[in-house]
Amino acid sequence: MKRIYGLLLIAGFSLLGACGGDSSLPEATGKASVRAINAISSSQQINLLIEESAIGTATYTGTTPAARYDDLDYTFSIEVFYAGDQAFRRVASQFIDFEANKDYTLLVSGSLAAPTITLWEGDERTFDAADTVFEAKFAHASDSLGSVDYYFADPAVVPVLGEQVATLSFGEVSVPVDYEAGDFVTTITAAGDPNTVLYQSETTTFAAQSALVVTSFDGSATTAAPIVVRALNTLGGNISLPDAGVPPTIEFVNASMDLGATDIYDDELLTTQRITNHDYLGQSTETDIAVDDNTFYYTPAGDTATVLLEGTVPAFGGTRYRLVAVGPAGDLDTRVVVPDRQPVETHAKLNLFNASYNFDFLNVYAVDADTSIDEAIPVSVALASLQAVATVRLAAGSYDIYVTEFQDTVVLAGPYRIDVVEGDIVEPLIIDTVDPAVLDVHFLSGGPP
Repeated sequence: MKRIYGLLLIAGFSLLGACGGDSSLPEATGKASVRAINAISSSQQINLLIEESAIGTATYTGTTPAARYDDLDYTFSIEVFYAGDQAFRRVASQFIDFEANKDYTLLVSGSLAAPTITLWEGDERTFDAADTVFEAKFAHASDSLGSVDYYFADPAVVPVLGEQVATLSFGEVSVPVDYEAGDFVTTITAAGDPNTVLYQSETTTFAAQSALVVTSFDGSATTAAPIVVRALNTLGGNISLPDAGVPPTIEFVNASMDLGATDIYDDELLTTQRITNHDYLGQSTETDIAVDDNTFYYTPAGDTATVLLEGTVPAFGGTRYRLVAVGPAGDLDTRVVVPDRQPVETHAKLNLFNASYNFDFLNVYAVDADTSIDEAIPVSVALASLQAVATVRLAAGSYDIYVTEFQDTVVLAGPYRIDVVEGDIVEPLIIDTVDPAVLDVHFLSGGPP
């Protein structure tokens, strides 16, 4: 046995030596970086994979962090998750033969049903410790726009034809340019026409030693602006560049049973009335507000002798806000919400808000229609009093909504029947009733017929 083993061992070494002598396997000589930008407005999130390994995720107008790999060839894939599925769906793939020290960006656009990948290739950028500049590229991912000119300059500089930093069509990216750190305004105009301004940012301070892709996207239902612009960095973060020409908006919701009907003013002297007779469960129309800290004053309807409540909204350009009045008498308050109004292809959205002050924590169930909650798992656990939570994703179907106290299955409210398809948005507002042991649900959108 010993002799046979020795012969096999020698043969094995001989075989390995022969294979190693003329190996055709590629050898890496360096590394390159890759990332993906999500330009599909109807997607909640995309996942980027290298072969079968996850790299990162990106929501709409966002980017995955840049990841570095050996300069070999790879297939990169985009996956998404549809509510009700058991696994992610692969919707697109891109083969890339890496070259050392290159930066590869996959712009993912179109729809999830038929996505398009546009590959941008550039050089990786590094900075020395003493560098006072940043690098900027400019990209066009606004499907609703034609060809555009980008201007990027000091706030005092007016766009003049010939001074644009890039002229781009959809899916294109400019060459990189270095700028000294400081204040800049980004302006997008129709190509060849600096007088047709499609977008102009507020003044933004850019720091040194960052490599950015300043990218336009179509606005979503969550924004008041038709075009949004992000400065995307290699770490996966972004700088939002609000449109200075599009004011933020606000709607008011009265979720306090004790507040009563109120008038709402936007100045301390109570001279500018915004909302009249805002009663319990009232939901106002949207109105423009300033890009600033906006303070609103609630008074009894028709009476300016007493301010019952104040609420402040720090607002950025082009954002749609909701100010919710909450709390019992003696402890009135407001909550600022940026509602998720964007329909997506992968699921319906259940945007919950707990306006009850009689229960500290609640569980919310969304079970198949005519199904008991006895063996069900809540879709939201320990929803805190006077708080909103992240969106709950629902597959298309018919559901009954129930509310119970945390760690209890005694029904406090429900069932409420909802029928949803992908793209629907349902906004239940959980509220107290005159009976402190009973709750109710008021639907701000998408509720029962």
